[in-house]
Amino acid sequence: VTGSPVIVSLANGQTITIPVGQSSGTATEVVTDDVYQGHAAVSNQITAVSGGNYENLVANQVPVFTTVTDVQDTTTVTLSATPSVAEGGIIIYTATVGAPVTGSPVVVSLANGQTITISVGQSSGTATGAVSNDVYQGHAAVSNSIISVSGGNYENLVANQTPVSTAVTDVQ
Repeated sequence: VTGSPVIVSLANGQTITIPVGQSSGTATEVVTDDVYQGHAAVSNQITAVSGGNYENLVANQVPVFTTVTDVQDTTTVTLSATPSVAEGGIIIYTATVGAPVTGSPVVVSLANGQTITISVGQSSGTATGAVSNDVYQGHAAVSNSIISVSGGNYENLVANQTPVSTAVTDVQ
């Protein structure tokens, strides 16, 4: 490059400046890491060039592509429950996933036999469970946990299998 720097405009909005006395310049693009399977190639191309002391400076506008290698990230599904209910009440179980569901719904199987479906585009889903009202004094807490998870387009979907517990207060 002679006379003045060459300015190269790229399709992604970046600009490369090639200084006088040099023959190249660079631009850096950061590729985001996500929790989903697969990653599209990154492409870019020159949209315009100017500067330098050239009679006819012409850009090669053929796109370039960079393949992105997917890194396995773990996404966890956790379960929460209503902390306390009276006998005859309803426990709400909520399954929450670390990133919105893509591809297909996430199905969460619970130890009590219920399933929770987290729809595409959502990050949580719920199921309800009734607590019996009996004539006996006292009532044991109700526990539940996740036994399995499936679905979605996650690189590595896992369940937090820590049990949740709901205290049940006695109704006279």
